[in-house]
Amino acid sequence: MAARDSNLLAEIDRNFLLCGICSERYRNAKILPCLHSFCEPCTNKLAKTSDGSITCPVCRRSHELPNGVSSISSNGFLNDLVDLFAKRESEDGSRNCQACEQEGATTRCIECAFDICQLCASAHTKFPLMKAHRLMSLDDYNVARCSDLTSIQPPVYCSAHREYQIEFFCDTCKEAICLKCTALDHAKPEHRYRCVQEAAGSFMEDLSAIIDKMKEKETETVQSKVAVQHVLDSLDSCFRKETDEVSQQIRQKVEEHTRLIQENGNKLQAELKAEYEKRKFNLTAQLKELDIAENDLKCTCEYVETLLRYGNAPQVTSAKKGVEDQAGELLKLKTRVSPTEDDYMEFVRCDDVCKDWRLGEIICFEKRLKKRTTSRRKRIVMKTTPSRRPQRRW
Repeated sequence: MAARDSNLLAEIDRNFLLCGICSERYRNAKILPCLHSFCEPCTNKLAKTSDGSITCPVCRRSHELPNGVSSISSNGFLNDLVDLFAKRESEDGSRNCQACEQEGATTRCIECAFDICQLCASAHTKFPLMKAHRLMSLDDYNVARCSDLTSIQPPVYCSAHREYQIEFFCDTCKEAICLKCTALDHAKPEHRYRCVQEAAGSFMEDLSAIIDKMKEKETETVQSKVAVQHVLDSLDSCFRKETDEVSQQIRQKVEEHTRLIQENGNKLQAELKAEYEKRKFNLTAQLKELDIAENDLKCTCEYVETLLRYGNAPQVTSAKKGVEDQAGELLKLKTRVSPTEDDYMEFVRCDDVCKDWRLGEIICFEKRLKKRTTSRRKRIVMKTTPSRRPQRRW
């Protein structure tokens, strides 16, 4: 049991708490509009190298910074997790009471993030300001720390009024606020607000629906990638096959018309290669765009799933707007697409090579359609033209 819990915590630390740039644990994580997070020092370095914008090193998206580095918000969810893990690692094995510093800590105060003894726990609940604090035995706390991080996370305090906890969500301003905010900056009737737990419940349903839609888009992206990759593989095979045909025809005629046939053959190969490289470039570019879309959708889904699994109500409400903005952009992506190019290329041999010193020509899809249209028009003209019969002489 202990080994499994330790592995779970190590997995959370490794997958969610390490900066993608410096590979170290987040130091005041900053979150970009694309929902990728990096350390504050790393973010500052990225911003210094750009002019009024910042490019995400993961998805390569560019984001404008109208107010400089201050435009980048802190990721409170990740920062709270980092603090929680830091406190866990700093705890020693003696379990001394962090209030009276005596041995025998038995209880954990979630709000204070302190381990206290039984005597201090009894006194803790007698103070009016601490009566609402949640106390938990250390055994229960250790179990919850490995299985339900949400239940033991300390409360989130208002950024404007540090002494007040987040208790409400203002639907007018789309902000998580405290009790003091409702009286000063978000007073009724200009502002509409509700309990943060109620708002978080509805937001979780919205975010779950967004995840389902993005997973559908991700599936479409994967299917489109498979189709494009299939055409690309077929194009490679067709290119090799037809190149061999051209080379074989060159070898058969090279002794008879060496110079002219070789020049024409090189021209054909260049035309075939140019057509192949053009199509391969377009298909590869399309495949890269689909890969970026798939990665963005997958990263966003992983972030939101982590937020729903480990985040508390204030964290969910604080991150909702950024998630909805990013998800809105991703859901606009056109993921159900067809390959931009076809894989049809054919080398048509010329029957009389000596007539104009041509081995043949490269037929592509567009040329084939044009030829069919021209021949169809000729047949129509022949059918509609009246035949002339010779006059008899009597």
